[in-house]
Amino acid sequence: MIAVLLAAGVGRRLGRASPKCLLEVGGRTLLERHLENLAALGIPVRVVTGFGAREVHAFVPPAQTVHNPEYRRGSLRSLAAGLEGLDDDVLVMDADVLYDPSILADVARLERGFALDPRTDPGEEEMMIGVREGVVRAIRRGRLEGFDLVGEGVGFFKVDRASLPALAACVARADPDGDYEQALDEFVGRWGAGFVRVGGRAWTEIDFPEDLERAAREILPRLA
Repeated sequence: MIAVLLAAGVGRRLGRASPKCLLEVGGRTLLERHLENLAALGIPVRVVTGFGAREVHAFVPPAQTVHNPEYRRGSLRSLAAGLEGLDDDVLVMDADVLYDPSILADVARLERGFALDPRTDPGEEEMMIGVREGVVRAIRRGRLEGFDLVGEGVGFFKVDRASLPALAACVARADPDGDYEQALDEFVGRWGAGFVRVGGRAWTEIDFPEDLERAAREILPRLA
């Protein structure tokens, strides 16, 4: 298995001039925390860089990275760059998440699937996962109707080696300037995926200054 860490983002909504993965919570960057959690599980990593790639290389050697020069055009291009040439089980991770390491461990044990935090009132930003008859069948922003279970995706998903060609075909058909989740939505709609519930465990995605404040105030103390 190899992890593909999507760390190309600008994070302009945070009002900072450094990559989102280098945000510090409790004196350590998100990137350092990701690398530590993956090392504890014995999972090697490929980091997809974009904005501030040289800064990222201070933490990850260039040999472990792949660069997406078109990082401003959407996350799908970063996913495509990260998957190129791989022939193994793959654990894809958003870099802007602070989380309980047990969430990562549980997703890694799935054949393919997601971490799902059940909730009933999503906003416009949240990427939601829809489950029908025990199988993930959708991943989209906003409210999902017609599913047995709906929850927010934590930002990790596992794809088994045998399914990589099917996922790559979905990536190739998707809008190259869009979010990578549109490719995942087609993929799970056709082939389905598993999931692990993580309600009650500490995690947060960091998109806005208030998210960073919450990460330090509420999430970090639960990880200590």
